[in-house]
Amino acid sequence: MQGHANKIINIKQKDLSKQLGIKINNDKNVMGDIFEAWFGKPKDSASKPDLGIAELKATPFKRLKNGKISAKERLVLNIINYEKIDKETFKSSHFLKKNRTLEIGFYEYNKDIPKKEWSFSKCIMYEMENNPVDFKVIEQDWKIIQSYVKSGQAENINEGLTKYLAACTKGKNKHSLRKQPHSNKKAMQRAFSFKSSYMTTLLRNYVFGNQKSDSIIKNPNELNNRSIEEIVESKFNPYKGKSIDYLIKKLGIPEKHSTRIGAYNVQIVNKILGINGNNINEINANEFEKASIIPKTIQFDYKNVNKESMSLPPFKFKELSKEDWENELGEPEAALNVYLSESEFLFIVFKSNKQGENILKGIKFFKIPTNQKDGKIKDVWKKTKDTINEGVKLNYNFKTNKVTNNLTKASNHDIIHVRPHSKYRSYTKNSYSDILPVPANWTNKPDNFSCKYMTKQSFWFNNSYIKDIVSDLLM
Repeated sequence: MQGHANKIINIKQKDLSKQLGIKINNDKNVMGDIFEAWFGKPKDSASKPDLGIAELKATPFKRLKNGKISAKERLVLNIINYEKIDKETFKSSHFLKKNRTLEIGFYEYNKDIPKKEWSFSKCIMYEMENNPVDFKVIEQDWKIIQSYVKSGQAENINEGLTKYLAACTKGKNKHSLRKQPHSNKKAMQRAFSFKSSYMTTLLRNYVFGNQKSDSIIKNPNELNNRSIEEIVESKFNPYKGKSIDYLIKKLGIPEKHSTRIGAYNVQIVNKILGINGNNINEINANEFEKASIIPKTIQFDYKNVNKESMSLPPFKFKELSKEDWENELGEPEAALNVYLSESEFLFIVFKSNKQGENILKGIKFFKIPTNQKDGKIKDVWKKTKDTINEGVKLNYNFKTNKVTNNLTKASNHDIIHVRPHSKYRSYTKNSYSDILPVPANWTNKPDNFSCKYMTKQSFWFNNSYIKDIVSDLLM
């Protein structure tokens, strides 16, 4: 099977379609149709795996500007039957029978070349039980989804509830509803899916093999009756309230010449978690990457002041200007909405005292509440989009040599604001700027500045908002 799968690699879509007698159209599932046809599989909705022992899946990946490989989207599996999952066990579930073994064809999504030129780059046999730790997390996720059905709350299922395996919406629109067994309320039709963060880690670690991360959980038995969050918390508990000097010695961290508060914070976190970060400024754990858990160290002074706001990924002006907050299924579509819906934050809090000692105060897992995401945060996103489409107002101050704009500032909002992603500023075409969809409206524009380009921007969580979240750890 695998040998036959590998023969499809690097053959262009247009040539495959001729060879297999498939008519090419604008259907986004054409690569999936080609992959199934390559194995002689007719289109159907059978409950058994496509090839009897393996399910066929074609899925796109993309290459980021930094050279890394990333999944373009989640990998959608089978439709969830609320009536059946209510009575199943995980080991005997339709989900496991259908998806235990997947033959996955990965093709590169490249908008710069015609789709007919696309081809499959890699094919792998994914056997779920070959990674016992992942398999245990997937089982936990399945049981969480099942628990909502059993309690008559299938309408409240969302992708943020789980780590690797999610229940994504699946239908023509938000009115695609199904009956559930323990409630008269109908629920959105959903399908099991592997999250895009899980697929990205699979691509980087096992398919292309260009990035490896250490695992926090070494043995699947650690997950017996415990979640990833509970395991992480148990690792930090012995060290809460300890000084950095104590932790450096206890954890065997090499001392360096630095008087900067927080210089050791990331190294301490990596040591506690049992991971060896290649970059002393980053916390890279396999489980965090798969589950889209975003670890952030937060430093407070003895007055309980955290000076730094928290940056989110930078956005492209043109892309944001065309986004919708949600699609027709009611799913997140805007990049900010997708990021906040899929991510869980892990805040690791340090606080210095009056004597100059820095203390590990504790950790907190946090998901952005839906009412905040779809309320105040959406409002700032919408205002930013409108401002960009109307033409950002820029003003140059000759005395201070600074440029101000009319995007949302921290003083304008209590959760989120917009500001440059890095310390470098640019209003000409270079790596620090991004092209605007509508020319900027300048006041006092210097001759060498452009109306078309502006410093790259990000959404940022206000430092006051972060403080409110972790305030109970500062006592």
